[in-house]
Formats: sequence, structure tokens, C-alpha cells
Amino acid sequence: MAVAVTVRYDFVDEKNKTSFTKIRVPTGFSIAQYVEFGVAMAQFIANISSCTITGGSITFGIDLSGLGLKTAANVLADVAQKAYFAFNSAVTGFKKRLRIPTFDEAKINAGTDGVDTVDTAVAAFTTAMTNGIVVTGATIQPSTERGQDLTSLVEAREVFRRHRG
Repeated sequence: MAVAVTVRYDFVDEKNKTSFTKIRVPTGFSIAQYVEFGVAMAQFIANISSCTITGGSITFGIDLSGLGLKTAANVLADVAQKAYFAFNSAVTGFKKRLRIPTFDEAKINAGTDGVDTVDTAVAAFTTAMTNGIVVTGATIQPSTERGQDLTSLVEAREVFRRHRG
């Protein structure tokens, strides 16, 4: 199943309030063509909006339906229950922070909010984040928003955040 590519534009108004819009486009084009489209569309949007466009991104969907990852959420799954991870980057002072929703409670150290970083699945995730994943002909290394490689795990703990329902 082909999943549409999403081009997202971020906006800020005069009161410093933010919003975004997404435009979906078909698959089958090169990355350069999507970037060209994204830049051109940004100008068309800027011409009809009174906000400032602060950024844009292109998201390529991945069809995971054939992997059989999980067919149903665990009865105790709660998207507000998350694991917070922070990684150092190759440039001092820059970090990558992310939260994984519905984190498995069994992977939290008893009596603490600390993630069990020696758990096999957690260690595999942190290794993939800091060393990358080998793909055909290359290694794809997760990075900060500025493109700096991640080098080490700084913190991993359980957090609770509200969710949009």
C-alpha cells in the first residue's frame, strides 16, 4: 500500500502563537522533486497567509502493516505514560530529546522513574539511536534537528503527559 508523502508548514502569528498545515502529495518522486515542490508551495502559501512561515518538513510514510508488530494495544496501554530519552550530540551543548508513548512499565526500574537501560530491548533502541542502523549501502544515523550525530544517552525516565483525545 503506497502511503502519501506529507509536506508540513509551520506558522507563527504576531502574538507568537503557532500553527501548521499539511499537504499530502503522491509517492513516486525523488527527494529533490519533493523539496522543489515544498519550496514552491511555501511561496504560494505565504502569498495567501498573513502569518510567518517558520519552517517546513517532508514526511515519507512507511507501510508497517505486513510486519505483524502488534495487532492490538495492551489493555494497560496509556499514551500519556511515556519514556523520556535525552541524547548528547557530537556538538557539545546540543541534545536530542524524545518521548516514547505507552512505554512498557516492566522496563522501569522498581521504585524509581528510571528506565532500565540494560534491558535488552531498551539497550537495542539506545544503540540504534547512537550508532545508527545499517541499511543497504549505508548506515543511517539519527541526529539532532541540526543534523548532528547522537553520541550517548544522557537520561531515560518515565514521564506522564496529557494527550489529545
